[in-house]
Amino acid sequence: MNRGRTTRGDGGRGTAADGPLAVYGANAVDVLLRSGLQPTRLCLGRGPRERELLAEAGRRGVRAESLDREALERLAGSPHHQGAVAILPGFPYVAVEEVLGAPSALLLDGIQDPRNLGAILRVARAAGVGGVVLPRDRSSPVTPVAVAASAGLALGLRVARVTNLARAMEALKNAGFWLIGLVPEGGTRLDRLDVPSRPALVVGSEGEGVRPLVRRGCDFLATIPMAPGVESLNVSVATGIALYEVLVRGRAS
Repeated sequence: MNRGRTTRGDGGRGTAADGPLAVYGANAVDVLLRSGLQPTRLCLGRGPRERELLAEAGRRGVRAESLDREALERLAGSPHHQGAVAILPGFPYVAVEEVLGAPSALLLDGIQDPRNLGAILRVARAAGVGGVVLPRDRSSPVTPVAVAASAGLALGLRVARVTNLARAMEALKNAGFWLIGLVPEGGTRLDRLDVPSRPALVVGSEGEGVRPLVRRGCDFLATIPMAPGVESLNVSVATGIALYEVLVRGRAS
């Protein structure tokens, strides 16, 4: 399928928003260092991968400070730092135009729990999603908790944050994407969906799902078939199932 429309962006610019971002946990800090991002501080203490992280920091030309566990906890804002905390100026959001050239996309309509957001970004990275679009309002930004929940994998994704999700959806359509809204009922069974080329999965919030305006902007609606007596799934689980059906099965077909 090929729309052949004129591309029009949302007008957003890539930015490191929301102030300094604490990245904590051995896996997350390792991903950060390997990504090429330059933290303003890297603080290490006793932990399961202290020597490995110190060596990687040396290879990347990043100076590491030595802090005790209590100081690391204050810096991370969490006791679950595993002896590793890095500070970025902010999450490196991209302009929505950088998503328009990707082969696939994921749009999140109001995910408010940062742990859910992190889990979704982790599975998005695993499934090979080309870019993620978040609205600025009524949605969690990429917070330290979200990065930790993603095991740092959020740092390897193109994530755009836009003021108007409906306008971004139109820009994606103009760029040749086909939007698939994930709904609890009334859509085509996900396993029977004829997956289009350049799919963009649209997922709603934890409580309300996809908003009516966003739903109307979708080209297709899809529903996950479930056994009798099961009414819903956690949004991160549902998103993972849908991404693998749309992207992995779609690439294989």
